[in-house]
Amino acid sequence: MMKAKRLGAATARFRAAQGVASPPDTDTEPEPHALDGEDFEPRYIGWEIARCAPSLDSDEQAALAALVAACVASIRAGSTRIACEADGLVNALEAVGGAAGGAIGARLVARARTAVEGDPVSDVVGRPGERKPLIVDGPWLYTERMHTLEERFCQRVRARASHVLQGDARAVQRAVAAVASSPQSLTEEQKRAVRAALGASLSLVTGGPGSGKTATAVAVVRAMAWLGTPMDSVAVAAPTGKAAQRLSDAIRHGLAAAPSTPRDLADAGLGAIALVPQTLHRLLGWSPSRGRFARHEGDPLPHRVVVIDEASMIDLAMMDRLLRSVRPDARLVLFGDADQLPSIEAGAVFRDLCAGLGAVRLTKNLRVADDANAARIVGAARSINAGTLGDEFAASVSARARADELSLEGVEHLDAPWVEVGPAFLERWWSARIAPDPAFARRVSRTYRFRGGVFGEDDLVDLRALFDGHARSRILCATRVRGFAAGADAIGDQLLAKLRAVTSRRSGRRRDLSPGVPVIVQRNDYDRGLFNGDQGMVLLVDADRAVGPEPMVVFPRGDGYDAFPLESAGDVAPAFAMTVHKAQGSEFDHVAVVLPEADVPILTRELLYTAVTRARRSVVVVGERDLLVRAVERTMLRESGVAERLKTT
Repeated sequence: MMKAKRLGAATARFRAAQGVASPPDTDTEPEPHALDGEDFEPRYIGWEIARCAPSLDSDEQAALAALVAACVASIRAGSTRIACEADGLVNALEAVGGAAGGAIGARLVARARTAVEGDPVSDVVGRPGERKPLIVDGPWLYTERMHTLEERFCQRVRARASHVLQGDARAVQRAVAAVASSPQSLTEEQKRAVRAALGASLSLVTGGPGSGKTATAVAVVRAMAWLGTPMDSVAVAAPTGKAAQRLSDAIRHGLAAAPSTPRDLADAGLGAIALVPQTLHRLLGWSPSRGRFARHEGDPLPHRVVVIDEASMIDLAMMDRLLRSVRPDARLVLFGDADQLPSIEAGAVFRDLCAGLGAVRLTKNLRVADDANAARIVGAARSINAGTLGDEFAASVSARARADELSLEGVEHLDAPWVEVGPAFLERWWSARIAPDPAFARRVSRTYRFRGGVFGEDDLVDLRALFDGHARSRILCATRVRGFAAGADAIGDQLLAKLRAVTSRRSGRRRDLSPGVPVIVQRNDYDRGLFNGDQGMVLLVDADRAVGPEPMVVFPRGDGYDAFPLESAGDVAPAFAMTVHKAQGSEFDHVAVVLPEADVPILTRELLYTAVTRARRSVVVVGERDLLVRAVERTMLRESGVAERLKTT
């Protein structure tokens, strides 16, 4: 049987044009090459587009290829466009090795603005409304796909924002008054947010941790019930399963805390129907096998109210899909923190929506009234967000020089390189945060019995203790890569070694998934009901299978737990430590933030702010102060036209 060729003909031509020999057509892996890394696709696409303008001279073709590559690379980095002026182009081209063509690229862009028929540049670089690979829009250069997406999205936002919902103003006021009179009273900011959600087809609520976003979401749902909205027409979702579950739990607890008086018939009806939390992908009907969503403007969601939490994690394409899928007469309420890390994909869309349309901003922190440690976390986060490590930061953060000086309370900064203090710090963290309970070793070493999809009562006691303990603390890192000592994988390896020393057990299938290892789901698994961000733990389980007791992944399920064999547990990874991006949508009592060994572009103010604000009670930042200062001074640059397009209409 003939073996399939490794490279397509077009890719082979590209390599030949770059003077790079294609790897041999064998089953062995080729030697790594610069064109095989992350820069391969942008440069390849640039080369293909440049070939569509063969009458350009070689220097112009090279500059055009670099322009395309820079646009593609900018999308990968989270922007939707690059600046057209010469300096901006040079900066963008440097990232793809084409800085030498900056001046020529600027001339090509200038020609495209006034291109006449027959100019070869006009074949590939056009103006708004044209179908060309690149689009020049004022001082900005886009790919045609991203320009169309941005324009289409803003049109949908403007249409929804201008849509007036019919309603009874007095009824809205009564509903707000009713939900504000519960034991968890609302601030004036929260009341304003509830009124906005009840009266508009699109409302935005932003605020930092502790500002009451979740309580406001509960109040919105309760107020909808007071207005007679059937609860089966309300959808609650978030980008990750963990974030969706947190919002659903908060709504359930908020209803449980509501007063049980005769006038609370709406709450009683609401409590009788459990709102099912969903990931955004599941809400919109994503089909992995078909590679598409079921919901769109032609087949919109049936819900009259859609509440989305952690909206800062949503990228431009997904937010556009959401707007396409919500009925014009429905209410869409987005909650998030506009100062947090934006989505991994292109766009900072929630931040841009708040800037372009305005949002209800919750500024009062509700945690600090009787908690000095929470107040210190808020003070440190506020300083980071302001871009300074001034007096407020100094007053909030205690400096430490050695791991044995840490109290692991409040906010501390262990000012030392990770390579020097890492082992001592992990020893301290292990004993104080991971395994402080004398029963920890027994719980992670024992065998749990799983019969008929249910664990026994004795098993449940130990499972709850393990999961509660794991949920209280986490180490957060800027990067995951195992090659870096301060990366999440490398730190996880060291903690795994400590676990094995305690349990003397190993997994026969995957060495990194021994009993006792906490894990996080990396990809949605709809067949098993496991979603990106869900967290579980590997434990030895007797599920009455022929193989006998075996390591299985146990996940919380409502008030109980479910177990899956390792081979069918989906895409899971160890979670002793995790990246800050993965931690979005989660909160912990105690957090350790480990800075990388050297300055890297990903180390930004937004990343540090997001990491610190994952904590409710204590934070320790580990790393040199110089790195901390650079992180606070560097902002995550996301070039996008969404905010300005919305402001100008």
